[in-house]
Amino acid sequence: MRRFIAAVLAGGLFAVCFAASGAYAGELIITVTGLRSDAGVLRIAVYDQAAEFPEGTKLRSFEVPAQRDSVTVTLGDLPPGNYALAVHHDEDDNDEMATNAIGMPLEGYGFSNDAPVFLGPPAFDTAAFEIFSEDVGVALKIRY
Repeated sequence: MRRFIAAVLAGGLFAVCFAASGAYAGELIITVTGLRSDAGVLRIAVYDQAAEFPEGTKLRSFEVPAQRDSVTVTLGDLPPGNYALAVHHDEDDNDEMATNAIGMPLEGYGFSNDAPVFLGPPAFDTAAFEIFSEDVGVALKIRY
């Protein structure tokens, strides 16, 4: 009986320690295609909250040098969950989306799942993808 109780306590302690350590999924491999030039940078924002997507508080954001045609980046240490990406090809590297006189984007942009844009950005659910415990690849095409 003592061994049984010790085994149950040890199992419970293991479960608590594992949960506290924060289980992480595999890597997120992001491929962005359709870049028209290698000017500027590609800004990638990762969101995990629908209310924040795509202009609010980001879970993570980073930038990489733009490369004509395509860029692939890998991001690790994301816990399992639902995520959405917003990408901006900031060709003049001024940290702002260049727009025309009526507010239409002049620089490239895109969203995970190639979520369509109609008079505004897509909803989180349209762009969302799920990460479990394995590597996940997400591809999107930049629109100009």
